[in-house]
This record gives sequence, structure tokens and C-alpha cells, in this order.
Amino acid sequence: MRPAMTSINKTQLPAMRLKDIQSCMKLWKQPMYRAKQIMEWCNKGVLDPHLMRTLPIPLQNRLSEELLCMPLSKKQMLESKDGTRKYLFHNQKNRLAESVFIPETTRGTICISSQDGCVFDCPFCHTGTLPFNGNLSCGEITAQVLMIKNDLRENPAHNELCGVVTHLVYMGMGEPLANEDALHQSIAVFLDKHGLNISRRRITVSTSGVVPAIQRLGEAFGVNLAISLHAATDKLRDELVPINQKYPLHMLRECLDAYPLPKQRHITLEYVMLAGVNDREEDIAALRAFVNPEREKLNLICFNSFENNPYKSSSTEHINQFSQALIKHGIRTTVRRSRGSDIMAACGQLAGKEHG
Repeated sequence: MRPAMTSINKTQLPAMRLKDIQSCMKLWKQPMYRAKQIMEWCNKGVLDPHLMRTLPIPLQNRLSEELLCMPLSKKQMLESKDGTRKYLFHNQKNRLAESVFIPETTRGTICISSQDGCVFDCPFCHTGTLPFNGNLSCGEITAQVLMIKNDLRENPAHNELCGVVTHLVYMGMGEPLANEDALHQSIAVFLDKHGLNISRRRITVSTSGVVPAIQRLGEAFGVNLAISLHAATDKLRDELVPINQKYPLHMLRECLDAYPLPKQRHITLEYVMLAGVNDREEDIAALRAFVNPEREKLNLICFNSFENNPYKSSSTEHINQFSQALIKHGIRTTVRRSRGSDIMAACGQLAGKEHG
């Protein structure tokens, strides 16, 4: 009789690539085509072996017994009036993961969490105000995408919005580069040609600026990069993005200049607009001095307030004026349209009620 395994120690099915499943089938003396059948079900978002109808029941049972096929459970899904969907998942340790599906007319983007909470304590970010409860595993990261894919199959997007997953962004709860091993493993799963086969051009990792890990990410994958900049002077960025105290702007600048960029691609510099804090004339001058227009674009973001936070958003008019001033000086600048704010799914708001 095989020794029983606790579920927490089991291999997680969503973290497995085709070659891993093939090795498993070989060990279990199953035909090799079973691995492709399992992979096809996973790619649809079906993780429960008992719903994999093309598999014999004994194999369904063994998958369920020996692998952790569903490392996450869905606690809640909220849908915004603009079609954005916010999901709250939890794992077997009751750690939480929040994900957001953002549909547009021609693309569907999933915003993935990499941690439950965050240790970086950016004061304007809702997640940063929460306790840090731990890293998510590769399987828990990839399961967010697969479970949302399954939900979209069962509950299609409304109207003319895209109902399929085309892009992935690591912009949910947590600092992805502080969970580097699971981040790299999950990117490898998403890129796998036998899996979801998502192009590296459609995967974006957002970081507050963990310089050595940015360098390793570029060397390993060269996916799109977004930097939570929010200030272009060390004095202000030390306050808004505390990791700047360890990796100040001159180190970040050197790192960004060296990051591998495919042709016609840019690094995105995220910049939350805070009234009277980082939206002044001197901030425009600082951005002009820092930004490399040939390699980077600036994305201005309306601040989404939350309870007991002292910051206020710059007005829409001021954000537009700020944007035009930067464009006039040759900096490619866009203003992000807020999505899902009515369900607390907008930028910086990710935090389930179960937290705290």
C-alpha cells in the first residue's frame, strides 16, 4: 500500500507542464496519450479530475488522491458594471489570493496575485496596509488563471467584451520579485507551448524595483516589465516606495537601461497621481531627468482612495495637464482608465474583506 501523503506536500497539478505529467503517467504505467488528455483539460481550466470525462475512473481517482489538483478554492466573485471581474481565492492554509479579469473589446487580461499581503508597505497601496501572510506557490499562481478561464467558459462575458484570456499581468497582491522562484516557475508554465502557450510579449511583471531580481527576470524570460515608479527623486520615492531605500533610483536606472527589450516594446513606468505630493512642476522636471523616452513609457494612474488613507487623487483635469506637459517634453505618456472601482478591483485596491 502506498503511504498516504498530506495534501500540502503533494505535487500541484496546475504547476505541472506536459513533460511533468508524462513522467507521472510513465511512473503510473499509464499510456502516454493520457498526459495530453490531462493537459488539454487543464488548459480549459478544468482541474477536478472527476470532471475530466475522457479519463478512466481509476485514473481520475489516482490523480485526485496523489496530486493536489485544486490548490485554490473560489470564495467569491464580484462583477463590475464595466464587466471587470474580481475573484477571491483561498488555499489550504487559508492564505488568500485576489485576481481580476479585465475584458476589453479585443483582449482579456488577468491580473494575478503572487503573495497574500505584501511586505513592501507602500503607503498609498491598499495591499501594503495588510499583514503579510506568505508567498503563493507556483500552482496557486497558475491556478488563478485556470480557474478564471473555467469561470469564463461557464459564465461568458457580456456584450461585446472579450471573454477569453489573452494577456497576463503580475500586478495583483504582493511583490512578484519577492517570490522569485514561484514567479519564474509560473512564467515557464504559462509559456509552455503544450500548455497555455502565452507569448512572452503578452506577459507583464510589475515590480516596485527589486534590482537584482529584475536583472535575473530579463536574463531568464525577457517578458514585459512594469515599474511602480511613483516618484522620480530619491527623497520622495523613499517615502512612497520604501524599497527605494535599498535600491535607489541610480541603481534602478542602470538596471532598466540593461533590461532586454524586443523591438517596438517599452518598459512601463507606473505613476499613481497623488494630489500635492507627486503632481507638481518639480515632479515633471524630475521625470524628465529620469525617464529614457526611447525605452520607456509613463502610465499615469488615478489614485483610488480607501479608508484611513491620507492621500487624495489629483483631479482629472490636472492629470491631463500633467500628461500633456510630459508629452510636450518627448515622454510617451498615457492615462490609465480606472476599471472595476465599484468592486474594489482597481489599481491599488486589491484586498479582500477577509484580510485583517
